[in-house]
Amino acid sequence: MLVRRSFEAPALLSEADLDPLREAAGDSALTYACVLGAFHYINRIADLLHVDSEFLPESALRFGSVRRIGVFFATRLLRRMDLRNRHYTGSFETECDRIARRAEKDVDVLARELAALRPRPWLIEVLRLSLEERERALLETEEVARVHALVEEFLPRNAGEAEGFHPRPDDALEAFVFVGTRYAARTTPDMITALRRQGASELRILDLAHTVADANQWARVRRLLGLPHDLLTPTWHQSSTITPSCPAIIDVSGDPG
Repeated sequence: MLVRRSFEAPALLSEADLDPLREAAGDSALTYACVLGAFHYINRIADLLHVDSEFLPESALRFGSVRRIGVFFATRLLRRMDLRNRHYTGSFETECDRIARRAEKDVDVLARELAALRPRPWLIEVLRLSLEERERALLETEEVARVHALVEEFLPRNAGEAEGFHPRPDDALEAFVFVGTRYAARTTPDMITALRRQGASELRILDLAHTVADANQWARVRRLLGLPHDLLTPTWHQSSTITPSCPAIIDVSGDPG
């Protein structure tokens, strides 16, 4: 039920949606919430970049160059991971201090905001690593903030918004975020081509896909855990209303191809 709701109405998720799981699994419900968010992340990466789960040969790829970058991203990401079980030795206080320095926030304030994670402090480490990954992107902070704001705007509130067909924004970037948030599997080669025509390089498209996936993951996790909206989400300062007139996230200095 929780998984279905996270697809059909993520905009309406709250701590109450985690309560039945908490009754059955106790504090492990926190872990389940983060695992759910992680699947929303990795599945979007695969759908937005058309990375097939079976890694088909190049002749079968839907559109080669972007998909090859997706495969490259997935393999590099997994290669950096230490998948061995390890004994966690950190503490809530230690993790709060680390992420406060990374996010440049007051540690006492952050500790109050993260109080829901005290039973599972290693989840704070997951948030810190997500922040570090975000900082490696080619996109500027303001650009990342715009994508997060768009994701919040486009999050489905019912099954019809998650499964139906709706008019897409005219702007190539907004269309990519819209489809990536509502139904990422419907991303088409033409949408990637439109980003390229605005000057996006392959790596910027990769970083854009990562940012869309990250924003969708965080939108669900923070709601389920009752964390503040602005805890780690960058703020879009242009306007509270998202319009096509917002400055493009795409680097237009390159060859539009």
